[in-house]
Amino acid sequence: MPLSRALLDELFRPRWAGGWAISRVLFALAAIDAQIGRFPHVRDALAAPTIVFNAGPAHIADHVLFSPVAAWGVWGLGFAGLFGLFRGGSFAKPGLWVWALSYAALVAGCGLNVRVPERFIVWAVVALSVAPIGEPGLLKKDASPFARYLLLVVFGSLYLSTGLMKSLEEPHWWDGTALAYDLVDRWHAGGPLAVFLSGQPILVWMASVYTLVFEVGFVFAILWPRWSKWVLLMGVGMHLGIGSLMDIGPLGAMVLSLYPVLLNPEDGRRLWRALASRSPARLGA
Repeated sequence: MPLSRALLDELFRPRWAGGWAISRVLFALAAIDAQIGRFPHVRDALAAPTIVFNAGPAHIADHVLFSPVAAWGVWGLGFAGLFGLFRGGSFAKPGLWVWALSYAALVAGCGLNVRVPERFIVWAVVALSVAPIGEPGLLKKDASPFARYLLLVVFGSLYLSTGLMKSLEEPHWWDGTALAYDLVDRWHAGGPLAVFLSGQPILVWMASVYTLVFEVGFVFAILWPRWSKWVLLMGVGMHLGIGSLMDIGPLGAMVLSLYPVLLNPEDGRRLWRALASRSPARLGA
C-alpha cells in the first residue's frame, strides 16, 4: 500500500500548466477559422430544406431540420462561444460548451455521419472541460496532470489505431503506393505539388514510412521524456505536410493546437522561461 500510494502521488503530482494556456488560444483560433469557413455552406449543407442526409444512430433529422435562419443563429452562438474560449478566464469553459453544443446541433440536425473530426472534437472538449483553462496565470502555475493524461490517451489511441490499420490492413503503405494514390485523389488532394510528388517513388516511400513510424511509435515515444519533444516535432511535420498537400479541413490545425499540452511539462517550462527571458514584457514574465 505505501508503495502504490507513493506511485500515485508521483503520477498525479502537479506539473507545469502553461501548456493549457497556449493550447486554449491555439484551439480557439483553429476552431474560429473552421467556423468562418463553414459559414457560406450553412444554408446548403446544414439547413437544406429539401435534402436530408439521414445517417447515424440518432436520426434527429426525422424530427428536426433547421431552417436557414435557425441554422445561422446556431452558427452565430457557436461563434460567440469561441470568442469566449479565446478570451479565457471565466468565459473559457462556458464558451467552449456553447460552441460544442452548437456544433453538435448543426451536425446532428442534418443527420450527417459522424467522422474523425467530430470524434476528435468530442474528446478534445472533454479534456478541455476538466483542464484548468479558465485559471489566470497558468504560465507560472502547476496543476493536476489528469487532463493531460486524458489527452495522451486520446492522441495515443488516434495515432496507434490509424498506424496499425495502415500497417496491417493496407500493406501498400509500406511501399508508398497507397500514399501515391491519396495524393492524386480528386476529392481531397490533386494539387500540382501533390501530383508531382505522387510520381516520385523514393520521396513517396520515405513520407509513407515516416507516417507509419510516427503513428505507431507515438504512444511509446511520448511517454519517454527524452523522446517526447522529438516525436511531437515529427507530428508537426506530418500534419503540416498533410495540410499543404491535401484538403482535410480543420482537423490538422485542431490537433496541432493541443500539442503544447502533450509536451513534457518540464520541457515546456524550460522553453517558456527561455522565451520569456528574451522578451519578458511581451510574454508576461
